[in-house]
Amino acid sequence: MKHPPRLLEALLAASAPAHRRDAMLGDLAEEWTARVERGDGRLATSWWYGRQVVLSVAPNLRDRWRSRGGSRRYTPEGEGWMRMWLQDLGYALRATRRNPGFALAAIVTLSLGIGANTLVFSAVDGIVLNPFDFPQPDRLVGVGTAFPRAGVSLSFVEHMSPAEYQDIARESRTLTHVVAWDMGNRQIATDEVAENLFTGFWWGNAFPTLGVEPHMGRGFSDEEIANGERVLVVSHSVWQTTFGEDPALVGKTLAVNGNPYTVVGVMPPGTSLYGMDLWMPMAVGPEVFPRERRQFQILARVAEGSSLAEVNAELEGLARRTEQEYGREHEEYVGWSMEAQTWNAINTGLLSGIAWIVTLAAAFLLLMVCTNVASLVLARLSGRQQELAVRRALGAGGGRLSSLLLTESMLLALLGGLAGIALANAGVDALSRILATLALPIPGGVEVNARVLTYNVGVSLAAGLLLGLLPAWSAGRTGVQTALRGDTPSATASRGRLRTQRVFVGVQVALAVVLLTAGGLLVRSGLSIQRMDLGYQPENLLTMRLTLPWEEYQGEAIAGFFQSLDEEIESIPGVVSASATTQLPPRVFSWVAWGMPGATDGADAQLPGSYLTQSLEDYFDTMAMTLRQGRLFDSSDEFGGPVVAVVNEVFADRYFPGGEPIGQTIRLGGMGGEGPDMRIVGVVSASRNRGPERPAQPEVFVSAVQGSGTNNQLFLAIRTDGDPRAVLPAIRERVRLLDSDQPVYAIATMEETMARSMAARSAATRALVIFAVFALILAAVGIYGVVAYSVGARTREIGLRVALGADGGSVRSLMIRQALLPVAAGLALGVAGAVGASQVLRVFLVGIGPQDPATFGGVSGLLLVVALSAAWLPARRAAGLDPVEALRGE
Repeated sequence: MKHPPRLLEALLAASAPAHRRDAMLGDLAEEWTARVERGDGRLATSWWYGRQVVLSVAPNLRDRWRSRGGSRRYTPEGEGWMRMWLQDLGYALRATRRNPGFALAAIVTLSLGIGANTLVFSAVDGIVLNPFDFPQPDRLVGVGTAFPRAGVSLSFVEHMSPAEYQDIARESRTLTHVVAWDMGNRQIATDEVAENLFTGFWWGNAFPTLGVEPHMGRGFSDEEIANGERVLVVSHSVWQTTFGEDPALVGKTLAVNGNPYTVVGVMPPGTSLYGMDLWMPMAVGPEVFPRERRQFQILARVAEGSSLAEVNAELEGLARRTEQEYGREHEEYVGWSMEAQTWNAINTGLLSGIAWIVTLAAAFLLLMVCTNVASLVLARLSGRQQELAVRRALGAGGGRLSSLLLTESMLLALLGGLAGIALANAGVDALSRILATLALPIPGGVEVNARVLTYNVGVSLAAGLLLGLLPAWSAGRTGVQTALRGDTPSATASRGRLRTQRVFVGVQVALAVVLLTAGGLLVRSGLSIQRMDLGYQPENLLTMRLTLPWEEYQGEAIAGFFQSLDEEIESIPGVVSASATTQLPPRVFSWVAWGMPGATDGADAQLPGSYLTQSLEDYFDTMAMTLRQGRLFDSSDEFGGPVVAVVNEVFADRYFPGGEPIGQTIRLGGMGGEGPDMRIVGVVSASRNRGPERPAQPEVFVSAVQGSGTNNQLFLAIRTDGDPRAVLPAIRERVRLLDSDQPVYAIATMEETMARSMAARSAATRALVIFAVFALILAAVGIYGVVAYSVGARTREIGLRVALGADGGSVRSLMIRQALLPVAAGLALGVAGAVGASQVLRVFLVGIGPQDPATFGGVSGLLLVVALSAAWLPARRAAGLDPVEALRGE
């Protein structure tokens, strides 16, 4: 947070005298900055700022009230409501001190529910709502494309061609500052070490597009961008870690892939695009690339006076003009579309669904907490009937009593909210560590900031209102004579309270069913994924990446280097096999359209397409994939010779159903494409190449030897007979022996990669399971409380039943049956709600249906067992009552 909380700033600006407003705001902002830079912490500084605003606002509001109201300030009408509220607040504080056990139980319970909601919202705020620190985020957009004829849905990642970028930049009137960029890796050499850094290559000036200025130095000039000059800007994190915050870095020359580049700037902290560490102009212009070369992304700003809807309408018109002009030459343009979305929406789309599900689960949990505390409040209220009756007898109306009870509930909720903030703040570090494992493409983090504090206050007030409504309504209906007639609640009052508690139990059970079912479905889905046949074996598999500089390696020298490296690695003790490939599951990304030479098809037919992977011949053995037909790559597949391909089973079944794929020839780029002809020589088992949550997609494998020179960065896959990381030092040594300037990076075991790809799902599952367990405990407590109260309220009745011959078993059965009535009603209502909730979860379920019988049956059975257990103890006590003492008792 680079400025004080805007809500507090606005409050101060609205209330401060005009002649002092600017000075007060400036002084407080200056002190705010000094405290943050001194390391006081944003939360502590926010509290300090809030206190200063209150101290400044209160006298100003008092002066305005006096100046506008004159003598009205001294009349009961003018000041009565404030005096009444202060009296209620004082009484509520005294009541809290007189009943510390009740207050502590209520506050602790509320703090858990409010704290969980606050912590969840802090994550949603930092990761989904405000993940990027770019100004006017609603006007920063990316442009994506969809190609229905090629079976490619809307995508915003590496999906635009340079020609399409030029069309948008040249013709759009609703977008400004249109830029395009590609991602890659470049090596920088310092005195200590050579390091590969994630690099962005830009057409256009990204700084006005993002709305940022460099922390040091400057951005790129128009001339540098147009000429592709060797200048670069480094990220703030690289400036800190690699260059030790060297203030003289700007102007220095760095060796990037062996070429001299001048550092012209350092990015500001928090500015991140997919972890980009180096920013540099594209070395060549967009005109040198063919129209079908789609590997770029587009960013732009919505022009002033234009809306996102107008942008998309303009892009639709541009797509249709492109189709008319190039549709015959590039068949994928038939029916294609372009769409703009905000940068936030593009990067949080996959997370927002999970985030809102967890938020809704936390809200359900808070409802359960409120019903539980409301039962405590009603129980305490039954013991205050005489007090309330005396107040009414002395002239207090129903509204006055309702105000008193509502104030007490609000005080409990706000105290619970304060404790909830402390719990949420304590959980931020743990949640941040969990989120750090997700490898999210956004820089957002988790913190208790002003927005989170505002949310906490809102949730606390809502909880207080929920807690206070029923007691306030009940107090308004209390009869003076009825309450003063005796010192125990009447039978009618007891029955009324029992009915209310049973309603609460039914609500708690219904909410618990929904939470337990949601958590159970995700757990069952996770177990299904663990048992799933992925088409390859992730165990004992180490992966890493290595990028060879174009300046040193060309053509078949690239494949030659990786072949030699594979041989060296396979000689390491403990290594079973090794290979190199352009992409690995669960994140394959290179999709191509293809066709059969000479084939013709209808104008509306879908173009075939598949993922394209270049790999060395040992790749299939290393991944433990099975040959189904034909052969794999071998030494006869030479550089410059006839190109061969191996396809997976999904490819063969989809495009050659009932036929023979072996010997067929395909051409990359579609029927009119210019790619090489490839003869299919083998079919291998299908792997879930886009992750275990998605079905396997068609994939074509081409020999990296025959494709050498088209890709300079490959993944290494190494299978071992033990701990994969144990061989890492030896691998580094083998790489150093072949080329000491080439470091490996992106090192991870395949199991770690799989865990990262599933981390968002796993975190959501853990959160829902924790909420569900807490909900189950609350439901059990509620059931126990209903039966215990029923036993206490019906002591004489139970004693009479026993005196007339009822045995202990029949009394126990009676109490349990009556306890199970609200449970059954809540169970029925909860199952109906869970059916609806399961439809929301459908997109996250793998291997099971949304109405999975095992989950629904298991949840229902578990709740019945818990209900019986919770009802058993008080029912057993009822069965053991002495009838004489019961009939003699109060």
